[in-house]
Amino acid sequence: MPTRPLGKTGWQASVLTLGGVKWDTNLPAADAMALIQRAVELGVRNFDTAHGYGDGESERRLGRALRGASETVFVSTKVGDRSRDGARRQMDISLQRLGMDRVDLMFVHGLDNDDDYRQVVGPNGVLRAMEEYRSAGRIRFVGVSGHWYRHNMERILTEFPFDAVLFPIGLFNLAYGYSFVDTVLPLARQRGMAVMGMKVFGAGRVKHAASIEPYVRYSLNLPVDTMVIGCDSITQLENTVRVVKSQPPPLTAVEQAALFPECRSITQAWDKGEFNWVSHYQ
Repeated sequence: MPTRPLGKTGWQASVLTLGGVKWDTNLPAADAMALIQRAVELGVRNFDTAHGYGDGESERRLGRALRGASETVFVSTKVGDRSRDGARRQMDISLQRLGMDRVDLMFVHGLDNDDDYRQVVGPNGVLRAMEEYRSAGRIRFVGVSGHWYRHNMERILTEFPFDAVLFPIGLFNLAYGYSFVDTVLPLARQRGMAVMGMKVFGAGRVKHAASIEPYVRYSLNLPVDTMVIGCDSITQLENTVRVVKSQPPPLTAVEQAALFPECRSITQAWDKGEFNWVSHYQ
């Protein structure tokens, strides 16, 4: 499994990060555990989840599957509450679910519109709680994630010394004309932040594409540290790892444009439990 430095954290990240959402809600517990353990066998060193995924089942399953392996993997989760006290409660619960005294990376989950921005950066907001937990040794690094409102993502990266940032880097965003790659990505790089990319598989809609390979190729060849992917089967995971290990060349501009109609067509309808993040772009 290829690795890349995860910003200034000192961690060599696998280029694939196994994200939550799919295996934590779509699979029986035993199958989810097997998928996580297979990811470790295949060389995946980074795992991402969130307090709100699967009503907590994502963190619980991940914690059980990684028990005893915390020194060989890098775990990130996310806090959704915007208040200091609420964020502290959520982080306590997340650590308890994961079975960890300390988590490697805690994200502010889903930075949104201007009102949300003001809550996040307020004097008694979530950032204060995260700094307190970092000082207490309960989290190592802090980050911010977001799907929309690039201007708020750019703004917060200049106003707070985050260690990491997570945003969409899939071909889908390019097809919808709302890419973070030309704006947020270079800013994060200038500031030495770890850059993690999501929505490579279009929140799971890639299952309706002719092939996953071009979608992996596009994101893999961007200047990011790791791609966060959701998988709902070991077969899908193994196929993705196969593409990554083949070290495919970047998509040409012509190849990218040829895939835009497919990107848009397979994100017009959504199955139960899927996250329609492109709704803001239409």
